Amino acid sequence: MSHPYEQMPPRAFWRKTVSAQAWTQLDFKPGTKFKLTPAMKIATAGSCFAQHMARRLEGFGLSHWVVEQPPAGLTAERARELQYGVFSARYANVYTVRQLRQLVEFAFGLREGDPPVLAEGARLFDGLRPRIQPGGYDSLADLRADRAWHLAQVKRLFSECDVFVFTLGLTEAWVEQGSGIVFPVCPGTAAGEFDPARHTFVNFDYPEILADLEWVQAFVAGVNPGMRWIVTVSPVPLVATATGQPVLVASTYSKAVLRAVAGRFADAHAEVDYFPSFEIIASAQSFGQYLEGDLREVSPRGVDHVMRQFAASFVEAGAKPAEAAAPTAIAASAAAAAQVECEELLNDRP
Repeated sequence: MSHPYEQMPPRAFWRKTVSAQAWTQLDFKPGTKFKLTPAMKIATAGSCFAQHMARRLEGFGLSHWVVEQPPAGLTAERARELQYGVFSARYANVYTVRQLRQLVEFAFGLREGDPPVLAEGARLFDGLRPRIQPGGYDSLADLRADRAWHLAQVKRLFSECDVFVFTLGLTEAWVEQGSGIVFPVCPGTAAGEFDPARHTFVNFDYPEILADLEWVQAFVAGVNPGMRWIVTVSPVPLVATATGQPVLVASTYSKAVLRAVAGRFADAHAEVDYFPSFEIIASAQSFGQYLEGDLREVSPRGVDHVMRQFAASFVEAGAKPAEAAAPTAIAASAAAAAQVECEELLNDRP
């Protein structure tokens, strides 16, 4: 008797692929909806794992489009401290999809009210990106001016970029009561003070996350119809959880939800593709070979594997290999300085 599996390629069968090949030889992404070319403006955002991808794009002859450039006269050291070049704009890590949505809402003037400001003594911090200005701002006027410039660059990014690479990182977040503003980290961990009457924990579920992602896609398509997406899920586990569950259990839940959302989102849109960086690093069949000693951070060898697969899948034939070019000095040093954000606790001061 004939059945559908008789016509399926070897990649559909576990024994013919996973069991029979070395992990480095598996083809995790045999086909893509589109290819990346040097002429494209490729923007990046998301969790800390997205930083790895941003740093490697230029090595493939591609353009990591940094729309928010450091001001003239700023030293490379100061640009590094202020995280210019880590992502395409200075939004720092965008851990949740709700953060991405509110970033778009603020950039395009769709959300009323002033985003929260966190204070430590006389120093002021932007509640939407508390680590972006080490030591804080001197005055509210300085903070608002810097935020206005930043949001203008974010608006330009979504209006003009060709491909947006977004890494989904977390489902857990802290919300300001009344405004509904979502913080990147719990107030009191990076700046300001935690107020249990104002700051509430939320663990976004599948319907909420998918709805936010669909909203962003629909809105951006209205202003930039040609923009394409590559979505990934960060393989880096939670550093801490406020759910009351063991952190390993909470992390597994979070990543499972995000992976399901990313898959559904990519399946629903011709202009959205999913790249399996999560599977390459976090699958049990990899035997943890790409994890650092803390069993959380991804090793350089793991990033190399992910980016080789990324290039084989998305980069046009003939492009330079990842090792052929290094990131710019500002981007590389800024990324090194920003890496601490991936290592600090969400719920306790480091």
